[in-house]
Amino acid sequence: MTPVGQADTDSWQQVGLNSSRPKSSGPIKKGRTCKMARHDKLYTWMRYLMLLLCVILVISGFVLLGLGAWIRYGAATFVDVLGPYSSQLIYISYICIGMGSVLSFTGLIGCCGAWKENRFFIILFFFIVTMLFVAEIIGTIFVLTYRNLVSLVVRDASKNSLMTAYMGPAATDPISTAWNTVMVKFKCCGFENSTIDFKGSVFSTTTGLNYPKTCCVNKTLADCDGITITPSLIQPQSCFGKVITVIREQSVILGSAAGCICMMELSSMILAMVLFVKLGLMRHPW
Repeated sequence: MTPVGQADTDSWQQVGLNSSRPKSSGPIKKGRTCKMARHDKLYTWMRYLMLLLCVILVISGFVLLGLGAWIRYGAATFVDVLGPYSSQLIYISYICIGMGSVLSFTGLIGCCGAWKENRFFIILFFFIVTMLFVAEIIGTIFVLTYRNLVSLVVRDASKNSLMTAYMGPAATDPISTAWNTVMVKFKCCGFENSTIDFKGSVFSTTTGLNYPKTCCVNKTLADCDGITITPSLIQPQSCFGKVITVIREQSVILGSAAGCICMMELSSMILAMVLFVKLGLMRHPW
């Protein structure tokens, strides 16, 4: 039999042991709480970052819409100069408008998913952005691969339209109007060789003139008669260099915008997948 004093001592020791367990779990709970707080803070920052990226994607979509509208309507002069190839640029403008619309809509889906913490919207956003990203990469590779060929096509199409379809300053057809606008606006004459480009052209054959009045530096002078050729009378620069300069400037803007959009799309794809997994763990913990 256990003495009474020893039994009391054992019972007090047992009580002491049991009472000491909660005390040892205090720091563990506190550490877990701090860790969860850090995770929640990181999750909140990720949500806000995804919201910001989605808003930027929406704005980028509207920029693409504006670019497509500019190609279709604002740059109608350059489009018409290409003659029969102008329909190709019109298709490009429609592609820009379509891509801009899809990008803006996708950005709105991402905003809804991040704001409402909806996994369906987030995964839908992820798949659409992935398809857009792949399409943009393929398009970029295609443009870089066939860049020289496209330049040759633009050059030949523009020169061909000047030789076979340009009818003079008084003509009202789209190609003639476009060439007149280019020569007046950029103060240039012809395509590559100034007045030489008009030799054998439809304009020269029909009117018997060497150049149109739009080639003159001062169109009100009596010497600007389409026959007299002096260095001070005719614009010294050809229009090909002017048009190419404008196209390159717009290409740089378009390329920079496309690169920024691709980077934002890639970042938003990563954030969307992380948020999708995080929401799943929060709602269905292990």
